Amino acid sequence: MEQVQQQETKHGVYFANLEAYNQGRMVGGWLYPLDYETLGGFLEAIKQVTRNADEVAVHDYDDFPNMGEYPMHDELYEMIHAVNDSHLDNEILFKFMANQHDYSSELVLEAEDLYMTTCDNFKDFAYDLADQDIEINVNKEAQQFVMNNFDYEGYARDLQHSYYVIDLNNYDVAIFSQ
Repeated sequence: MEQVQQQETKHGVYFANLEAYNQGRMVGGWLYPLDYETLGGFLEAIKQVTRNADEVAVHDYDDFPNMGEYPMHDELYEMIHAVNDSHLDNEILFKFMANQHDYSSELVLEAEDLYMTTCDNFKDFAYDLADQDIEINVNKEAQQFVMNNFDYEGYARDLQHSYYVIDLNNYDVAIFSQ
């Protein structure tokens, strides 16, 4: 079996032999896709752990979103590797994908492309963006007047429709362009 040294991150998947399960027996085991350098090695490990089952089901996920009982094994492998290789935090990626109602390695790449920043709240992001726009588009003499009379709250409310804003567990938000 082509296995590499175990990674720090888990991303485990419990694969089960469905025929044995339906007969009241547990045949299967935990596999960690990051432990395998190739998809072929991972697929072979699934065969071994389920004893060459005709039907394989996923019964549990560890440190990874639930992709259901019957995910495509190659897509699962590719996505876990894409998540591991991403510069974005796992929570940000998983919440972005959940917001899109899809889990795939392509969506990991899309999240990386669309990601803008993480901040305390969207209003702070919008206010900073408004100040930048005012500094760029308004002459120096009028900038302070415009900033003092600008409807920042209305601007933030309208601007939020142009971004994906995802609440994070630490009360921050992740902001993505659309």
